Amino acid sequence: MRFRWTPQPGVEGPPPTRGAKVRTLVIRIVGYAGFGLFVYLVVRTGPEEILRAIGRLSLGEIAALMALRFLYWLVRAVNWRALLAASGERPPFGHILGARIAGYAVSYLTPAGNIGGETVRIFCLDRVGRNKALATVVVDKTIEFLAGLSTVALAVVFLITGFALPERQKIGLFAAIAGLLLVLAFLILKQRQGLFAWALDTLKKIKIRIPFFENRRDKILETDAHIADFYRKNPRLFLALFASYFAQAWLWALEIYLTFRFLGGSTPAFVKCFLIVTLGSFYSFLPVPGSMGVYELTYVSLFALLRIEMSAGMAVILIRRVVGLVWAGIGIVPLVRKRSARPANGPGPPPAPGLAAGS
Repeated sequence: MRFRWTPQPGVEGPPPTRGAKVRTLVIRIVGYAGFGLFVYLVVRTGPEEILRAIGRLSLGEIAALMALRFLYWLVRAVNWRALLAASGERPPFGHILGARIAGYAVSYLTPAGNIGGETVRIFCLDRVGRNKALATVVVDKTIEFLAGLSTVALAVVFLITGFALPERQKIGLFAAIAGLLLVLAFLILKQRQGLFAWALDTLKKIKIRIPFFENRRDKILETDAHIADFYRKNPRLFLALFASYFAQAWLWALEIYLTFRFLGGSTPAFVKCFLIVTLGSFYSFLPVPGSMGVYELTYVSLFALLRIEMSAGMAVILIRRVVGLVWAGIGIVPLVRKRSARPANGPGPPPAPGLAAGS
């Protein structure tokens, strides 16, 4: 006779499995290692020099950096609103902006990363059906990645033409970018035809069946239909959003450029700031809360490559850390509001396929 645990009201769930404990332990180790690396880089550079550089900032300059970051989130919220409007949904803009920043807070403060953050912003948007919200997020992230890879490709061109790199490294960089662009183009093609259904069918062909998704095939097909419908009806909006995300890389570069300038030391050329933003973007794919340590190591490596003064570079990193933490704190507000309002409003629409399973 097998014992089967049945959840009871007010009773905690079963103890975590061994696999869950191992995953938690690994995440904690990676997090501690990232924090240790962060402290090491600060100590190695010199805390006194870093603090002296940060002390040169005025309140007006800090306000300017916060305003630039607000502009960044405003543009991203406008992009998502355009996608929602194209799908026939028009939730209040304040809800869209709040969901955007709430997703950022989760991805910045927890190991959930981009996937967790995007899931949260879907669940924060109560006035839109989960499947339709998921479809807009998939398209949004696809366009963002495509624009991001395009800026990286442009940065690689700048790097190769501006620095004496070995021929093998040049070929490797171009090959890597070309391969990523081809993969993304393939995914866009599949989105036009039904990405999630294709993924399920592919798994089925190699004898892998996931009952949770198979039982929700109808909802998955509905999500695929929303995605395909966007690509079929909105080619101009696709190009406009691509241009918007491409321009945001330059907005990030402007933030770094102004931060260096506000610190009062030698300011790197704007192109170098663009290289820092684009080539340093890969840190966000690692499951470390706030990319602690990884972010710093990536940027420090680029500072060394671009011959930027390390104390000023670490000061820029710490300032951007503070700005990021402030906005992550702001993003917690809509999360708290949603949680407090849930008993009064009910559970909301049914979860989208793949999101309720903690993807």
